[in-house]
Amino acid sequence: MWISKNIISRGNGGTASSGAVGHSANMRVSATSARGIEKCSMMTPPGIYSLPTNNQTSVVLQTQNGPVCLGMRMNRYYGIIEPGEIIMESEGGAQIKLSNDGMVYINGRGFASDGYGD
Repeated sequence: MWISKNIISRGNGGTASSGAVGHSANMRVSATSARGIEKCSMMTPPGIYSLPTNNQTSVVLQTQNGPVCLGMRMNRYYGIIEPGEIIMESEGGAQIKLSNDGMVYINGRGFASDGYGD
């Protein structure tokens, strides 16, 4: 959220825009923004691979190599996720949470760093 607000608020010559995802497949995203429909590549942290679902709000940045989707607005976990935690969730509802206390939760079941469940 901070990245999207900062990039868009700076103006950057109109190089960043926010829009809704209309389609995602084959590691490409189509997003509709004030600029129209943009077909762009996804940018994610190393080792994380995902495609957004339709109608999620995205941030698209224009680069010299074409538009890239920097990510999606995080709506669901405000007030639930703590600093230093990561939640991964599939559209089907499967969830993995890496907690800042060292626990790993898979679909709600906790596992300590010693590998034993709760």
